[in-house]
Amino acid sequence: MKKILLAFCTFFCLLINAQLDTEHWFAPMSASNLLGTPKGYLYLSTNETVPFAVQISNNNNVIATVQLSKGNPVIQSISNNMMIASASSSLFTPVSMGLHVKGNKKFFASYRFVVKDQAEFITSKGLAGLGKNFFVGVAPNTSAKPYVNSTIGITATEDNTTVTLSGYNQNVVFSDLVSAPSRTFTINKGKSYIIEAQSDLNPNNLKGLVGAKIVADKPISVTNGNFNSIYTTKNSTNVDVLMDQAVPVERLGKDFVMVKGNGPANSGMEAALVIATVNNTKLTVNGNLLNAVTLNAGDHYLVQGTNYVSQANGNYNMSISANNNVYVYQLLAGTSTGNVYATGGMNFIPPLSCFLPTEINEIASINEIGTDSFNARLNIITQAGATVTVNGNPITAYGPAPVTGNINWVTYSIPNVTGNVTVKSTKPVTAGIAAGDGAVGYGGYFAGFSSIPVITKTGDCYNGVLLQVEPGYDVYKWYRNGVEIVGATTPAINPDSYGSGIYTCEITKSSCEKRLTAEYDYTTCPPITTTTYDIGSCSTQVITPAFSSSTQTVVPANTNIIVQPTHGSVSINPATGLITYTPNAGMTTDFTDTFTYYIQGNGTPATFEYFKIIVNTHVLKVTNDVMFSCADTNGNGTYNLKTASITTTPGTTIAYFTNANLTGPIANPLNYTGPAGNVYANVTSYGCSQVATITLNTFPRPVINTANFNANNCGDAADGSAHVNFNNVTPQIVANSAIFTVSYYLNQADAIAGNSNTLPANWAYTANTTVYVRATGNTGSCPAVLGQINFTIGNKVPLITNIAQADVCDNDINGSEAINLNDYKGLFTIDPAVVLSFYASAADAQSGTNPISASQTLTSSGGIYYVRFQSNTACANTGTLTLILKIPKKSTTLQDHTICSTDKILLDAGPGFSSYLWSNGATTSSISASAGNYYVDLGFNGCVYRQYVKVNTAQSPVISKIEVSGTTATVYVTGGTPPYRYSLNGFDYQSSNIFTGLSRGTHTVYVLGSDGCRYVTKNFLIVNIINTITPNGDGINDVLNYSELGIKQNVSIEVSDRYGNPVYKSSDKNYIWDGKSNGRSLPTGTYWYVIKWIEPDTQLPVSYSGWLLIKNRE
Repeated sequence: MKKILLAFCTFFCLLINAQLDTEHWFAPMSASNLLGTPKGYLYLSTNETVPFAVQISNNNNVIATVQLSKGNPVIQSISNNMMIASASSSLFTPVSMGLHVKGNKKFFASYRFVVKDQAEFITSKGLAGLGKNFFVGVAPNTSAKPYVNSTIGITATEDNTTVTLSGYNQNVVFSDLVSAPSRTFTINKGKSYIIEAQSDLNPNNLKGLVGAKIVADKPISVTNGNFNSIYTTKNSTNVDVLMDQAVPVERLGKDFVMVKGNGPANSGMEAALVIATVNNTKLTVNGNLLNAVTLNAGDHYLVQGTNYVSQANGNYNMSISANNNVYVYQLLAGTSTGNVYATGGMNFIPPLSCFLPTEINEIASINEIGTDSFNARLNIITQAGATVTVNGNPITAYGPAPVTGNINWVTYSIPNVTGNVTVKSTKPVTAGIAAGDGAVGYGGYFAGFSSIPVITKTGDCYNGVLLQVEPGYDVYKWYRNGVEIVGATTPAINPDSYGSGIYTCEITKSSCEKRLTAEYDYTTCPPITTTTYDIGSCSTQVITPAFSSSTQTVVPANTNIIVQPTHGSVSINPATGLITYTPNAGMTTDFTDTFTYYIQGNGTPATFEYFKIIVNTHVLKVTNDVMFSCADTNGNGTYNLKTASITTTPGTTIAYFTNANLTGPIANPLNYTGPAGNVYANVTSYGCSQVATITLNTFPRPVINTANFNANNCGDAADGSAHVNFNNVTPQIVANSAIFTVSYYLNQADAIAGNSNTLPANWAYTANTTVYVRATGNTGSCPAVLGQINFTIGNKVPLITNIAQADVCDNDINGSEAINLNDYKGLFTIDPAVVLSFYASAADAQSGTNPISASQTLTSSGGIYYVRFQSNTACANTGTLTLILKIPKKSTTLQDHTICSTDKILLDAGPGFSSYLWSNGATTSSISASAGNYYVDLGFNGCVYRQYVKVNTAQSPVISKIEVSGTTATVYVTGGTPPYRYSLNGFDYQSSNIFTGLSRGTHTVYVLGSDGCRYVTKNFLIVNIINTITPNGDGINDVLNYSELGIKQNVSIEVSDRYGNPVYKSSDKNYIWDGKSNGRSLPTGTYWYVIKWIEPDTQLPVSYSGWLLIKNRE
């Protein structure tokens, strides 16, 4: 294990003490130097095979309800702030910490946690752990460290519990830096108070709290120990948590047997801490009286582990007895090897008694905390001669071992115990565990804390009080004021059934003597007064506490809420004691809430009383409503606002207003006249008010305006009848027609009566007819409105003719012609207001259905089209249009021509046409034409066809490139009129484009197209490679002359001597060299040249290189 703050290795210390009971309390502890975040768990187990409910509470509030049965233990995660106080603000003040666990059947309960470098295992003693008088059991520390302390946690089981801590070394300095001879405080049920003394604040803090006395006026639960402790003189650095739940002095005894932990007996880690409760207490160890030791109340003595006696089968045990009742705490180590000082543990040892149980059934997960598990050794103490089993298996291989100094008891020690454990014996038995694993050590006992029978009061005056002793004895007899209570033979009785007095209980157990409990002075509970209030959900109820019969003054500080409401909250004014109940916000239905409060007077003894309050809270609910009325001539409606459905809450008062800020009251809501819109109802109930909106709607009287409808209809049907769809008529003559029912009649009397003799929605007439209209509202009771429509048959659109025919020329002579039928409107009418539509059949034209496009393609078979004529001033008319396609003719002799630019040509259209009209105005069949574009309009078959012809100018050819290879040149030509002819002098032409055997120098090529119109020329070069110059001034070969390269691009001429040194480089298109370098003649010799250029036509690079002889006069 590592030392806290110095970060060595991780360790655990686990203490187990358990008691089978129906109720368990856990007081919290202080860990002011806590490192890390604890993970806490509550372990619950039972011997009951039928599942039952167990409630887990903190601060009087249920945080979980679980189902428990044998073989199905429960592991419940617990928030750290409920059990471990790591902040100084949680010390020396009432806090909402601690746990209360309760079921209707017996069960075991233990609180276990792990944290960085720490772990703990605290199990409840059940009701045996509750009492009023305790002596503090903390280990006597030997080294002062800021992380070594002594801690006491106290939890109240009843309200207004006053607790006093005294009897400690008066020089102790508590962690709040207070040093006082005693400390007194008051806490209520479910609240806790935590005391701590850090060992480094004062030397007296090491052992000063051992044996301190705790006295309470009502039952409390106590957790005491060290978080952390160093209790040997052989170690000053390694620490461990020592923690256990204490029992009150009435649960103590005089005879004890202990089985050694896992540490060596002489290590200082194995010991027994004995605390006396009365003066002149003497101790006997292993049958030997310690003559030199006499303890007074609160004194302690440490019995060293060297007193353990090695017995058979690996058992090491020790007997301790005293002449008075004492506390015995075992100090132990969890391992026998390695650093034993890192594995300390402490557990309370139950006294031996024939009243011990004969079984321990069952302990859950005995070797586990959360996901951690350890090696565990089970130690069993039972009366001699008993037969013992564990989980139904005999254990004769592990005992029994005798106990030196106490021949009536034997021990067993079983290694490697895991999981759920049940121990059964034929005689009284208790069992504990000593375990460890590397740096881990823990130990504890599971039964025996109720073996000294005492009377315990449970419950309160509100929930009911029971006086009880532990179940499991054979016979019970209850006495009040020394007189046996007839029929009171159960472990628990209701004392209010018998009245105030001194109660005792005599119990009997086979093989044990009878015992009479200590006296218990009980005062009966006063009656509970119940008061009922009715309030609104927006209100509060203020209660002034007062006694129903006592004249004592209520002390506000002692007023307390015993049972909290479930649908609201209660507060107490600490100065006046007034109680204020406030219902929860957001409730949507009426509800009833209850709470109970307690008051206490200022007398001696103080009068106290409980009061139950019932609050009926009325939730005011309003809803908006909509009302309707027929509009009068001003558009207003008349309403009875009191008929609006705005609330179902009884007993309300309602005022009506014209505006939302409630400043315009409505004097007569029974007969309110006003426009459509909103009015507002202020609804009040039990002091709460809400506003509902009433939306007023008016049903407008129907207005029939037949002038909006054109009743002059056309007889479009084949029989000349006109068809009317009244569904289309109604929206035109009645505004907002959707909210009215409109009917049509042929007889006025039927319209007035509103009977069923109505016209169908689709109606037809052939002569002028009067139709009567009746309009009524769909809702409300507004009167009907009548009107009439005079339907007439209208005149048709006038036409020049109803049948027309026209010819259409095939302008493209392709067998069809695109036409627009609208172009033939003038054959029928010249009225621009008339609109035409076209159809494939007469029936479609008559009905105006399935129209076709005006754009059509006429073929050689012609076409017949049906036309519908419409206008805004007349009824539709129809006609028939017949179109005939006529085919013109084109000239077969007229062709395009190509001529030289200065020539003309005869264009002849040929005979067989009725007329000619050329683009130049000529009307003959032929014309003489120069180059250009022409057309001629040719008349035939009543049509004119326009035929186009072109006279093109012959184009000159283009010499695209000339390729030269040695003395051969190849000429490439494009454009013009092929085939081409080629010449080098403009006279002698050849058909081949290749010329061979050409001389050095510049040449000109001539190219002529087949039209013979005009030739084109281009120069080219046959390069004259010069290998010798004689720059002697005789005019013969004096210079290197390449001036003919001027027709090339990017020409470069370079000459170098035989050593590669440049002697000449051309520049500025000067391609003649005189054989000198920098004006000086060069010596006779061979030189090297490089000639480069780019061909203009092809843009390809050309390069020549070779030798050059320069011969000068010597």
